Amino acid sequence: MSCMNKEKDKIPSTFEDVAETFIATFKRKEYETEEKTTPISGQISGQISGQIITGRQQEILKLIKEKPQISREELSEKININPSAIQKHIDKLKEKGLIKRVGPDKGGYWEVRNNE
Repeated sequence: MSCMNKEKDKIPSTFEDVAETFIATFKRKEYETEEKTTPISGQISGQISGQIITGRQQEILKLIKEKPQISREELSEKININPSAIQKHIDKLKEKGLIKRVGPDKGGYWEVRNNE
């Protein structure tokens, strides 16, 4: 069962009745705080021409530049966040046109795009 609460923000929520348990899940809105989002600088900034990316995304770009064939699992281990979080950051970097996957998941590599 899914429903919307009637607060002004309309946060989606789900309610499940599982055996003798009732589970309520409330999704929070996506947000980025000023401290998590910073203008990039240095070597990477010239390549992505002033776009704003998170610190995690900067770390991912750096690791991809150092090793283009790096896997999501390796990124997850090096940055110490779970693979699903890595995937979300990769999706954002792709949306911004900063990286592109070339070839298959196994045997392919990441290409850091020059967006000047």
